[in-house]
Amino acid sequence: MSTETPRRIRLPRSVVRSGRARAVAGVTALVLPLAAMVGLAAPAEAAASATATYTKKSDWGSGFEGQWTVKNTGTTTLSSWTVEWDFPATTKVTSAWDATVTNSANHWTAKNLGWNGTLAPGASISFGFNGTGTGAPSGCKLNGASCDGGPTNPGDNAPSAPGKPTASDITNTSVKLTWAAATDDKGIKNYDVKRDGATVATVTGTTYTNTGLTAGTDYGYTVVARDTADQTGPASAATAVRTTGGGGGGENPGGNGKINLGYFTNWGPYTVKNLVTSGSASKITHINYAFGNVQNGKCTVGDSYADYEKSFTADQSVDGKADVWDQPLRGHFNQLRKLKAQYPHIKVLWSFGGWTWSGGFGQAVQNPSAFAQSCYDLVEDPRWADVFDGIDLDWEYPNACGLRSDL
Repeated sequence: MSTETPRRIRLPRSVVRSGRARAVAGVTALVLPLAAMVGLAAPAEAAASATATYTKKSDWGSGFEGQWTVKNTGTTTLSSWTVEWDFPATTKVTSAWDATVTNSANHWTAKNLGWNGTLAPGASISFGFNGTGTGAPSGCKLNGASCDGGPTNPGDNAPSAPGKPTASDITNTSVKLTWAAATDDKGIKNYDVKRDGATVATVTGTTYTNTGLTAGTDYGYTVVARDTADQTGPASAATAVRTTGGGGGGENPGGNGKINLGYFTNWGPYTVKNLVTSGSASKITHINYAFGNVQNGKCTVGDSYADYEKSFTADQSVDGKADVWDQPLRGHFNQLRKLKAQYPHIKVLWSFGGWTWSGGFGQAVQNPSAFAQSCYDLVEDPRWADVFDGIDLDWEYPNACGLRSDL
């Protein structure tokens, strides 16, 4: 548990508590294990006039969420699309949305639905799925051609994903990256190093030092392997890096360790997007999402509609994309996931209690182990395990219990 004292800053009304609950942390935050970082999209393979890129959106150990994005890179309208790929035998798709996904053994095929098959030049569409296993897709084809826009090479598989980059020697202006080699049936030619989705270098080895960076700034790195036929494979997992110095308010892996924390409430007219438009997202390091309830000695969901059921329109959404009715997660939780994808330095803690919902703490402290396990199980729910990095206990107050008491 951290011994640092968080420095709370005044945030815009989008993240300031209302009269419904007080945002005073009565108990030090109990930090739970981190979920997998959200990966940055990078090409797998593609077609002459279109590309298909794969992203692992989240990973909760027993399963994961994957996403394919099809983009029309040609000059004529695409009337339909079919994406094909292979998974290892131990990796399977269990459910999908915005596409019809079928398989023959380890070969998977996704076809557009009636409403999303037509793509004008420059347009793109994404479809997603939940799966089990740890394998990465290979042998991707889009409408029968290579998914990265390059040549089709029958019998020549694309490379595997390299290992997640390890960051070291972080300074004000540079960082050294090292990763485990990818594998390929014909051999690896080189690696594209991507910073925030853009290629910054192509190297033949498995290490690269990125210089010319800005002090106190957040960056996200992935690595993509290229084989001897110039086919690219899936991107590695993403590594978030913050350069030292700069005097900023962000959490600094290089050593200054400052924390700027604010509360975001799950009621009222404000959205997570307000954190971006107000400029707060680039300044804060931690968000307390308020509030979860404490009932019968356990951590429980406070408002299921606001938390994970409410649909957001495109203009309300962090990434400008509207929710669809059958996606597995909506609400503020999904918006927080999108926020973390854009600002990987931000940590989100689920705050339990507050003035309204502190009545259950009296029973909770009678069996602290069971209470801690209930909080862990709730935060690690596969639907949102990648959203939260820990919890905050806001007991208001041990001698009053907010609006009600179970003592």
